[in-house]
Amino acid sequence: MFNFVDEIYGFRNSGDPKAAFEKALQSLSSKSTRATEIIATVRTSQHVVDIVVGSSVGQDSAFRGAMGDEKNSKLIWDPSVSFPILVDPKQITTSRKMGAKTLTTTKTAATLAPLPAEIVLIHELGHAAQYMGELATYKTLFASGTTGIAQIEADNLTRNEWPICDDYSLARRSSYLHYKGSNETAKWTIQ
Repeated sequence: MFNFVDEIYGFRNSGDPKAAFEKALQSLSSKSTRATEIIATVRTSQHVVDIVVGSSVGQDSAFRGAMGDEKNSKLIWDPSVSFPILVDPKQITTSRKMGAKTLTTTKTAATLAPLPAEIVLIHELGHAAQYMGELATYKTLFASGTTGIAQIEADNLTRNEWPICDDYSLARRSSYLHYKGSNETAKWTIQ
């Protein structure tokens, strides 16, 4: 169940949050069966997801399932921001002479491909569907830290983001951490 609130974690609504949100959901549903399933799961659930939609959110779009004494989960989303992902990673080796020695370096290079804001939204709603459909597993993995969260993200890519990217004819990121600015990709070359 969706519940629009004024503020989450210091982020505030801007414009008409319900209109922007519903427009994105309509577009997703018109292009992807998997997106339609995710939206229906979250919309018809008795569990409440508090939502903030606003330009102040920036690239911090996120879902956080209710933990501990919290009753509602939280979702923040910016409809004006596309998310830059790195695709088609490949190893590029270069050699150069320095005196009598040859120095060889290998770097990872990738192409930058932005995911539209509505794909960012459905990724986060995919987490909401994971949370609602497999609550015990989700909470256990989330509580276990980095390794568990990586499993949650890998599952969300495989079951949700990738099929929807295919429906949109968009490039897929091969790993959750393949986005511009992640620690894993900070040293990559963007072509």
